[in-house]
Amino acid sequence: MKIQWMFRIGLIACAIALGILNLTLWQQRAEVVPSDDEFEVVNLEALPETNEPQLVNEAWEITDIATAHGAFVIEVEADDPSRTEEIARSLVEPIKGDYDEILVYINQRGDESDLPARRMQWTPAGGYVELEYASEDDSAR
Repeated sequence: MKIQWMFRIGLIACAIALGILNLTLWQQRAEVVPSDDEFEVVNLEALPETNEPQLVNEAWEITDIATAHGAFVIEVEADDPSRTEEIARSLVEPIKGDYDEILVYINQRGDESDLPARRMQWTPAGGYVELEYASEDDSAR
């Protein structure tokens, strides 16, 4: 019977200790909240220009990306798919040292077909190779 009471007292002591620890941590967290003076407003237009691709623009946009086994696939919708080389180079150049193969698929903006208009492949050995897919209108001729 003595052991049961000692066990109960031990549990109560642990619960009280945890409660005190929790209270202490909550009080310390309230003291760490940053003030408005610690934040700085940054003018995005004043940032230095980089060689990174312009991912936000009006002529084209990235719609999907995937990586696996050293390959990187980028899907793009563009107003003018004939600019495939320009678009692909702006995306591939900054990252080509990280991958064994990079594929950039270019779709005409608004085209709902499953077949892209063009594909640009880059590999260290072969460089840039562009493939233009035939449209259904071209294959019917």
